[in-house]
Amino acid sequence: MLDIILIALRAVQALFAIIVLGLTGHVASYGLTPSSDSFMVFASVWTLLILIYLALAPRFFSAFAHPIAMLGLDALTMLFWFAGFIALAVFHHRAEQVYVGDGLGDYYKGCSVAGGWCGEIEAAAIFGAFEWALFVATTALLALEFMRGRGGRSSKPAAGPSTFGDTAQV
Repeated sequence: MLDIILIALRAVQALFAIIVLGLTGHVASYGLTPSSDSFMVFASVWTLLILIYLALAPRFFSAFAHPIAMLGLDALTMLFWFAGFIALAVFHHRAEQVYVGDGLGDYYKGCSVAGGWCGEIEAAAIFGAFEWALFVATTALLALEFMRGRGGRSSKPAAGPSTFGDTAQV
């Protein structure tokens, strides 16, 4: 049951990464490439690459599917999305507040000047927030699975006398 939930979450993560990649790539095509937009492009591409690893490694390349590495990559990707959607939202907020005094008339050069890129940044930030929430869920599920199974190892102690710290004479 947990595998089905994890596969469904991974599919939605891939879909949202593609959506954010399209939105931020389109904003970049306007010539507007703030660092937050570029970071979201990076986070989307990183996510797609990591999802390929997380989906294929346990099934086909079990030697490369170390549980701690998989958990760490999931947590790192979660942090990337958190930083990305926050930075994009802050950029969007600042873009609406740009005051221009050019001598011909003072006005706010907000998002309405450059066409539809403002809505695309908003949508990318929202999908980024959802992507972050999805990675919180998958990281928590992987952490619970790791703690329950200790990364695939038995949590029972080995049978027989202990050689470490055993004071009894044999």
